[in-house]
Amino acid sequence: MKAKPELGVAVLEHVAEAGTLGLTYVKGLDVDDKLANPFSAQRDGLEVVSLRGQGNAGVKDLFLSGEYARQDKKLGDESAWYLEGGWTFSDVAWQPRVGYRYTRYSEGYDPLFSGFSRGYGTWFQGEVAGNYAGPFQRNAGIHMLSLGLTPRPDVAMGLLYFDFDTLDRSQGDLRGKELDLYLDWTVGHFTISPLVGLYQPEKSDAEGGSQQGSDDLNLYSQLVVSFGF
Repeated sequence: MKAKPELGVAVLEHVAEAGTLGLTYVKGLDVDDKLANPFSAQRDGLEVVSLRGQGNAGVKDLFLSGEYARQDKKLGDESAWYLEGGWTFSDVAWQPRVGYRYTRYSEGYDPLFSGFSRGYGTWFQGEVAGNYAGPFQRNAGIHMLSLGLTPRPDVAMGLLYFDFDTLDRSQGDLRGKELDLYLDWTVGHFTISPLVGLYQPEKSDAEGGSQQGSDDLNLYSQLVVSFGF
């Protein structure tokens, strides 16, 4: 439950051609006690400090990104961080982009709200896992491998692989793997985005996982149509 938190936020950024460095401070001011559970009640008085950076360090085809966040909560401090690197082969047909990211959320980390999306795998990590099999924004270590292609200026496609690990399995064992194939086709102000995902949990609900009935492979498909203005 979100518990209708009230937050105060301050942001300081330094923007340069080689990249952006940012510092964010979040202070929890209040929650709705009628909606709060013991976890979300800690958002009243919560303090979060995060340091982040993103850019190419002056190298045209390089992509670097990372962030570290520290939370001061009533039941103890928590943290989360990620590091990501990628390379675009800009002189090759379809401009292939390859990347790797590792993300770690401590056992009691509070994700609050999902942040700004750079595309698939950056808002929800895994379309199946992030939307249906989680939570994967706490008590998790996540490896991601990505491959992106741009066949035409109006078409982008890619492949994403995720390996999810549970840090404290006494809270449930949500280990699993996911493979997503997606396409983004821009038509005027519209973007048409079909996706197919394969998700394989390590455990069923009877074994401590979240998938009811079995740990069989899942086939998932979606079609998203968005309008930009």
